[in-house]
Amino acid sequence: MSTSISPVEPVFNDEGEIPSEPPRHVIKQELAAEEKLKMKDLHQQSGSAVLRQQLNNVAIIFLIWACITLYYQQMWIGLVIGWLALGHFFHTKPLSLHDASHGTLDQNRRRNTIFGIVCGTGSLVPLSVYRYAHAYHHGFMATKADPELWPFNDPQASRPFRMLCAFLEIFFGFIYTPLLFVRSLFVCGKLKKDLRKRIIFEYCLILLVWGTLFTVVAWQGWWVQFLVGFGVPYAFAGMYQTLNKYTEHMGLLGDTVLSGTRTVIPKKRVDKTISNMMQHVDHHGTHHRYARIPFYALPEASEVVYGENNPENPVYSTYAGAFFAMLPTLWNPKVGSQWKQDASA
Repeated sequence: MSTSISPVEPVFNDEGEIPSEPPRHVIKQELAAEEKLKMKDLHQQSGSAVLRQQLNNVAIIFLIWACITLYYQQMWIGLVIGWLALGHFFHTKPLSLHDASHGTLDQNRRRNTIFGIVCGTGSLVPLSVYRYAHAYHHGFMATKADPELWPFNDPQASRPFRMLCAFLEIFFGFIYTPLLFVRSLFVCGKLKKDLRKRIIFEYCLILLVWGTLFTVVAWQGWWVQFLVGFGVPYAFAGMYQTLNKYTEHMGLLGDTVLSGTRTVIPKKRVDKTISNMMQHVDHHGTHHRYARIPFYALPEASEVVYGENNPENPVYSTYAGAFFAMLPTLWNPKVGSQWKQDASA
């Protein structure tokens, strides 16, 4: 199962969404007729994000209240556990933003866009900006033109600089990541006029929402409650987002979609539950291979995509296995086959 690389500009569909087959990848995988039919069926969206989103929102509200209560009760161990749990539910917002950028979060396009804008506003990254940068990530995955993996995809970037960026992105990801997406607006292709207008509108919405939030907090003097119930777990969510991205790609120097991506195909029920809680983003090679398959169909698609046992494609049965395989690579953080080419030059 191999995939050769042919970099070209990403092409958006009429809704501005990322196509199912990113033009960078010339797929050579041969599928049987039955497998082709199965993959076609898996592209069909049948679910709504309303229930899942609202349950996440209820969990967020409850945990914010719980964290503030635990703080005043001086139940420190419970507070830390609450922060970690709330960080996860905050993290579901950028995960949902990711799916919305592909048009796969909700089968209804209007709801998909609304959820994407809401999640983007909460994540400090407009849907239109995420969608724009993420198309380049799919179209130029781990190459020098991939804006999401900079500077780890640049052999000219010094090791101390890359390590500093990794440190900042892990521990201050809630600020670093939004700025990384701002950078993409200046280093990727030229923005169309309509897209520029939408980006400005969505950034203004972010300023309005967050400005209103901080105004109310300052007016009421709720800074302690804000930091305890929102600020700290929000920072944890940024850390989760960064570590998840690194688990997906960091340290991989493959020149194909699958060899440049860590994928988790869980076998045990507990690992499948963890995957479901992460909206199956751990089936990441499958997602890069078929970008328009809804997240809930990725486990079935992985059975086809990883039907052959290719040692070049890193596959794990647990998320912890993939995470700990990534961890040592942070000592010299880099991604992409250009590092091998640069070393041999």
